[in-house]
Amino acid sequence: MSIIRIWAAAVCAAAIAASVAQLAAPEGKVQKALRCVIGLFFVCCIMGPFSQGLSFQNQDFEPAMVFAEQTTDRLSAEILRQTADGFAGNVRKIVEKILSDRQIFPKEIGVSVHVEENDNIYINSITIRLEETVSNKEEISQVVQEQTGITPEILEESEEAS
Repeated sequence: MSIIRIWAAAVCAAAIAASVAQLAAPEGKVQKALRCVIGLFFVCCIMGPFSQGLSFQNQDFEPAMVFAEQTTDRLSAEILRQTADGFAGNVRKIVEKILSDRQIFPKEIGVSVHVEENDNIYINSITIRLEETVSNKEEISQVVQEQTGITPEILEESEEAS
């Protein structure tokens, strides 16, 4: 009976991970392809134990469960990484918009994010690299800090990040 519980838990974990992946996927063809892959994945997850017939032994089923758990863990880690990358991209776009409204067009905007053990995503730092010397670095820093909650490091083209 514990085998069935483990199998059901693995299928539920896969369902949660797949739901998060589907929510994180951009609209359009990517999301349609992802739905197809997720559907195929669930068919394999659900039908896996029955591939050897209904009379399977405990030792034959355990390696499959370990594999399913490892696959679910890898899928969850990849989803979390993609979510963090998307979060960093959104912050980058916000900073870009703030600066473009002030007619400032940076050469590069770097956003470093951190994912904690409890899967919370935090902004570590924002680095803005400008092409030319700007006299209003303090104003830029203050505006970005008000919008994001992080004081950015503003560098000129020749400066190195600390």
